[in-house]
Amino acid sequence: MWSRSLLVQNLLVPKKAKRHDEDADRANAVVERPASSEMQIVPPLSGNFEHALVNAVLSGEVGAASRFLEHVSTTLWSIVVKLVGDGAEAEAAFLHIVASLKADDYARLRGFDGRSRITTYLSLVARDVLADELAGQFSKTPREAWERFSRYFGADLRSRIARQLPSKLGRAGREDAYQEVCLKLIENDFRRIRSYGGRGSFTGYILTVVDRILIDLVRRETPRRRMPAAISRSPPLDQAIYTAVVWEGCPLDADRLAAALRGRLAQDPTAADIAESVARLAGIVRLERASPATEAVSLDALLGEGGSISIADSSPTPEDRLLLFEEEERRAALVAAINAAAEKLPSDERLYLQIVFSANEPLPARGIARLMGCPVEDVYRLKQRSQKWLKEITVQLEKNSDMSV
Repeated sequence: MWSRSLLVQNLLVPKKAKRHDEDADRANAVVERPASSEMQIVPPLSGNFEHALVNAVLSGEVGAASRFLEHVSTTLWSIVVKLVGDGAEAEAAFLHIVASLKADDYARLRGFDGRSRITTYLSLVARDVLADELAGQFSKTPREAWERFSRYFGADLRSRIARQLPSKLGRAGREDAYQEVCLKLIENDFRRIRSYGGRGSFTGYILTVVDRILIDLVRRETPRRRMPAAISRSPPLDQAIYTAVVWEGCPLDADRLAAALRGRLAQDPTAADIAESVARLAGIVRLERASPATEAVSLDALLGEGGSISIADSSPTPEDRLLLFEEEERRAALVAAINAAAEKLPSDERLYLQIVFSANEPLPARGIARLMGCPVEDVYRLKQRSQKWLKEITVQLEKNSDMSV
């Protein structure tokens, strides 16, 4: 049943090495080993032994290749199963890795210096070998390649997301980020993946691409202070005064405001201009400094005379109230627009939106694919089209809102 060993034995033993009877017996012992699920793990041996064994293989010592195989075959097979899965595909990948080890007089083994275990070293070699093969598959059968890609890089992607994105995102936020990364990798017929030019390892290339995508996500999700819509539609002077007073804490004094605004606008405002602007703003919002989201406060400042802790009022500021009111108005208008426009969408996009919006918590792409009965890459494309469609509706609503002012 362990036919892989016979094939691998033929691959590993150099043609120049003459096999004596003892070597043949050892090789046959390897061939007669049971299948992977029944194989016994080779007891751990010292790094010195492994280094010496690899050196023996590199020098073409008689019987060294079969001893090397006996030492690493179980570990190598478990690595393949983890990366590829079991079955015929795994056997092909196993033999491909062994052939790659033998190529160019075992060039891939020359980097092993004995400081780490051979199992660790072979894990890295196997990843690179299979990743390079996967890169070539994207130019032939991209859909099948994507299934392998998801299994191969899924853990790496999730690990990087957990490490680089804010922890406050939670499980649902990290799952959204994972789908967003997959969406970026799939879009334009896997353009980012297929742009790999063969320089360096494919694994390193993919992880670099993912890091850049995550950097963009972090920049996009980083909170930015938003000016209320009523203020953003006001003249530049009104916006500048609002920023100076509410965000920067400048006093409502014409001279102080004039000094704070000097150089910010195309023309420095006069005291009369500032007074008129302040009067206009007073009809829209209360002009007072907004409390910062986070501010360092000493413990002594929190303790009152009796030693009790005095907690600041956490109720919304006037700016917060205005923003919340505008947000509720926009949300209601957006829901109404989506309901009206969804009737014109294709059936698969309507079904996707129905599943997404009716779920109690964000569903993974594979879960949505099961519910829709379609490949997971189709779900990523549906998400991309839906996001574009929702963005168009949002932009149109903002235009209509500006025209109504």
